[in-house]
Amino acid sequence: MSFLNSLTIGRYIPSNSPIHRLDPRTKIIAILIISLSIFLLKNLWSYSLLAIFLLTVILIARLSIKFVLRGLVPLLWIIMFTFLLHLLFTPGNLIASFGPLKITEQGLSLGTFIALRLIFLMLIASLLTLTTSPQKLTGGLEFLLSPLKVVRISSHKIAMMMTLSLRFVPLLFQEIDRLIKAQKSRGSDFSHKNPIKRIRAIIPIIVPLLVNLFRHADEFALAMESRAYDPDKPRGDLEAIKFRTSDLVTILITVTFSVALIIL
Repeated sequence: MSFLNSLTIGRYIPSNSPIHRLDPRTKIIAILIISLSIFLLKNLWSYSLLAIFLLTVILIARLSIKFVLRGLVPLLWIIMFTFLLHLLFTPGNLIASFGPLKITEQGLSLGTFIALRLIFLMLIASLLTLTTSPQKLTGGLEFLLSPLKVVRISSHKIAMMMTLSLRFVPLLFQEIDRLIKAQKSRGSDFSHKNPIKRIRAIIPIIVPLLVNLFRHADEFALAMESRAYDPDKPRGDLEAIKFRTSDLVTILITVTFSVALIIL
């Protein structure tokens, strides 16, 4: 399975679902509320209810559950590394030991909750980009960051940089996937069980990866300049974002659900 086919963060899937039609500001606020509540959850029952809630949102958004969950695959090594780090190096009541490495009850509990937090944070980030177009996402971020204008900070520039960063994630993995296939055709082995040999096989793709990313960024900048884009000048919106009754209901449901999770 290629990196590109597995990645969901940064991709947008057009649809006419109720989630897609929501105001981007509503989705950003809802995701911030849920993200904050995730850090306050203390038991598996709360995470189970959150999983059911997110699965419901995925179905309402008319997305494939398998496709959304597949987006965790490229980041699975980060989750496993974080889990093992807390599992093996957290002091507490001893469960088992392997030489200098010790597994404790507190380490198992902390590692599990940290891994679950990472998984759910990645899922809700994927849901935001999968159901919100780049134009609407930029408009929503710009509106929410507009108070920064008081201190003479351009909310439009920050929103544009954040949106472009998200949109460059699929491009990054696409380039990695293409370079790995090119190296495999030249005899490189990326599936070797020896981690040192695997790292040695990855090193040759780093320089061409950076070169290609800089080239794409330069082409993107030239394309924006050729269309007379100027971040310091006021711009109109092709499709104005509007706050509707459904957005208010969504925020109320999100707040109520988050409070219920925390109380539980």
